[in-house]
Amino acid sequence: MKQEEYKKPKYEVITDDILTRIRNNDFSYDTVLCTEKQLSEQYNVSRITAKRALTDLEQRGILYRKRGVGSFVARNALNNLVNQPQPAVPSKMISFLLPFDITKGGMFDTIKTVNSILSDNGYLMSIYISDISAAKEKANIRLLLSQNISGLIYYPMRDNIYLNLINEFIYAKIPVIIIDKSTDCPYVHNVVSDNFEGGRLLTEHLITLGHRNIGFLTTAPAEETSTVRNRFAGYLQQLIASGLQPNPANIVCTPYEVTENDLEYESSAFCDAIRHMYINGVTALLTENDRVAQLAILACKRLNIRVPEDMSICGFDDQELAQEYNITSIRQNFHAIGQHVCDLMLDSLHEYSAAGKRITVPVELIVRGSTGVPKQTPKLLL
Repeated sequence: MKQEEYKKPKYEVITDDILTRIRNNDFSYDTVLCTEKQLSEQYNVSRITAKRALTDLEQRGILYRKRGVGSFVARNALNNLVNQPQPAVPSKMISFLLPFDITKGGMFDTIKTVNSILSDNGYLMSIYISDISAAKEKANIRLLLSQNISGLIYYPMRDNIYLNLINEFIYAKIPVIIIDKSTDCPYVHNVVSDNFEGGRLLTEHLITLGHRNIGFLTTAPAEETSTVRNRFAGYLQQLIASGLQPNPANIVCTPYEVTENDLEYESSAFCDAIRHMYINGVTALLTENDRVAQLAILACKRLNIRVPEDMSICGFDDQELAQEYNITSIRQNFHAIGQHVCDLMLDSLHEYSAAGKRITVPVELIVRGSTGVPKQTPKLLL
């Protein structure tokens, strides 16, 4: 490739090379010119980028594809190359709206993947952060409506996705992809991890170890947060499927952001919730995520509850925090989430459709030292 081509999006480099072959008559109408797999390997790009190049040439009437075979040169390709009108240049900006700083958690891997693939396909990515503020989140969506963007990737703080504002993007045929939170809106794309299966796997793991009184602890209200609701649903279903009766007293929500400051006093709401579950005979605890699991472990230490000897504790997300505190957790595939987001976004930009797609990404149980076989009878805290 020429040096100036390195400045081009990778899909344009592929497109230019294919057009050069066609202009030089280096092809046969009856022979496969290329496949997505071949282009991906030849140019060291993702299948998404290779597909973008082929789709672009199809739309221009240069190539056509046979499913399962590959791409062929169209009979009128050379004619279509002559005097093709220059299309209007659309916005190349995709915006990513997040509720928190991107350096937190595995979501950074999703953002890196999205940025890399979008860049390969000639798009830029802007990032807006709402700082865990519903008011700022809504203001950011309003701001983005006034910007010249091609698409929106939206990680909502809670289940409320401000549909009246999101509809404004839809009316303008600007693709919207909701990530992390589930939505039943049929015209908005949705990419989520399998939170239900994650909750079920953790509960099954604890039951297999011998636990029969398993609590559930969250700082986000389940009625407002689909991730927590789906994790709780997996927990609940596995309990019932195993013949265990859920105890409402051991299903606790402390609806505020807990920090280490909340652990300074044994009488804090967070410490008090763990104390009461322990007194009620809970020997294992599912928590909302790794951060809450970490805080639960620190609270147990303050309360002289040994982990995992007296109480097993599970997290969710498999962040670095889970490795540092040796927490049994659920690993989300944040890289795969990013790939699916880009696939949906690029497909929608090439051919807009009002039919939203929902993709659920598989998860994996990671067992560490925070879970173990339960004791027969926990000691009471006075």
